[in-house]
Amino acid sequence: MTAQQEFSTVLLESMDGAIKSLLSEEVFQSFLSNLKEKRSISPDDIPNELPTVSIVLQKYFGPSAGTIERAIVQRLCSKYGFEFQRNDDLQLEGYIRNLRTKLSPAPPLESTNVNLPLRDDFDRLFLESVKETIEEALGKDRAKLAFHFLEQEVPFNKLPRHLPTFYSALRNNFGKNSGRVETAIARKLYQKLSLEFTETPNTELGKYVETALVKLSQREQLGFVNISSTI
Repeated sequence: MTAQQEFSTVLLESMDGAIKSLLSEEVFQSFLSNLKEKRSISPDDIPNELPTVSIVLQKYFGPSAGTIERAIVQRLCSKYGFEFQRNDDLQLEGYIRNLRTKLSPAPPLESTNVNLPLRDDFDRLFLESVKETIEEALGKDRAKLAFHFLEQEVPFNKLPRHLPTFYSALRNNFGKNSGRVETAIARKLYQKLSLEFTETPNTELGKYVETALVKLSQREQLGFVNISSTI
């Protein structure tokens, strides 16, 4: 078993134990069925679908979702010998990402060989992030319908130049969960741009976009577009 497979197994065990201890076996199995039937997410897919899992937890358990997420992470940290540190600005994926960082130190600079994205790549990567996030949240079939309605309000080839209209379209499609979707889009975009993502409460997607563009400009001005072992 690889380290990745082991981590996924321990994460699922932690989720299983947390929901069962707080609620019941029946509730946990019902939650898994909901993920599978409505989001096409099997138990094995959960570690790679954490933003969507958070959305479903919120929808399924309401105000208790945050308590459940923290219980999951607390169990997971305990299994790896780390002390759980609560941070109300984080959702499940943020906690898991931080734990992964602790478990997997960054490689030394001399072994790094990375071609970092340029500002010219921004629009394409932003659109990819939007589509992938909505597909993860809704499943591919429902996402197609959502894309149809979204494009009636703002054509995708004009993103991210018309973000206010896009916010309205997101709210029409996702309601009170639109803020979570915006954050998930931003998180995925930063990952594609090889930028560090810091989630802050009540931040609109446009602010994350503005910050990303500034960071890209600074990176290019400093000559950090290409990092290789020859440096």
